[in-house]
Amino acid sequence: MKRFFKILFLGFALMLETTQISEAAECDFDCTLQQHLNAIEKRDYPAFEKTLTKGKNLTLILPNGHFSESAEQFRAMMKEWFADQSWKLQYRLVSKQKSVDMASALLLVSYDEKDEHGKLHHLDYYLNLIFKKEGSHWALVHDQNTLIAKR
Repeated sequence: MKRFFKILFLGFALMLETTQISEAAECDFDCTLQQHLNAIEKRDYPAFEKTLTKGKNLTLILPNGHFSESAEQFRAMMKEWFADQSWKLQYRLVSKQKSVDMASALLLVSYDEKDEHGKLHHLDYYLNLIFKKEGSHWALVHDQNTLIAKR
């Protein structure tokens, strides 16, 4: 009887794991975008990293014009940023575009960060996120931040 319950339990666990894997694999663009943004809000780097390309190139353009195409550098920079507790951001989705294998989201971001002296700095900028279909998953391949000039 113990063997029966053990087999039943293992079968149930396998079915649950397969369902979770299937749900993750079937996450569409909107789902992936929401996971990406939720991870930023929660400073959850492991969840954030799951939304990134597995490739070597991930374009990053910062508001100050800094440019990088290295996925490795992107990950290192983001990991450090997520560990920093001195910032907060709010965003509003401006638009989304999607084709069969590419999708983008344009966000209007309000960003606040304290410097090493505790002085608050504020930025308003557009954040353009471009995702590419990689197998059955959507993955970030381009992150561009464009500063909005103060009037």
